Amino acid sequence: MSEFQYENDIHTMSVTRSLAMSAASEGALICIRGDNIGTMVTLPSDKDIYVGRDATRCQYILTNSKISRIHCCFTYVGTINQYRVIDQSTNGTFLENGERLISGREYYLLPSTKLYIGNENNLFQLR
Repeated sequence: MSEFQYENDIHTMSVTRSLAMSAASEGALICIRGDNIGTMVTLPSDKDIYVGRDATRCQYILTNSKISRIHCCFTYVGTINQYRVIDQSTNGTFLENGERLISGREYYLLPSTKLYIGNENNLFQLR
């Protein structure tokens, strides 16, 4: 047994709580292939972020011809560290393995999941 004994104090508990809350407070969608490569969209916890061509209704705009006006919705659910994704498109949203998400259905995906939006030219990863 070690002679060193760790004691929590108000400062360390505050820092630990802040780190836990910041980790759970937002996620991100990162473009890893396509016209928007290198861009990252911050996804605040429990806030719907719409992706599509329509700048009046979407928070993240993609201009590719395979992208619908409102293509899909992403919501980071910090309490479970997962992403809720709902496809609303004509051309589809696909998992990296090629599986197409059923339009209108909720999917809960883990961080590091890769998705094609519209076609394989638009590859994104959930942080």
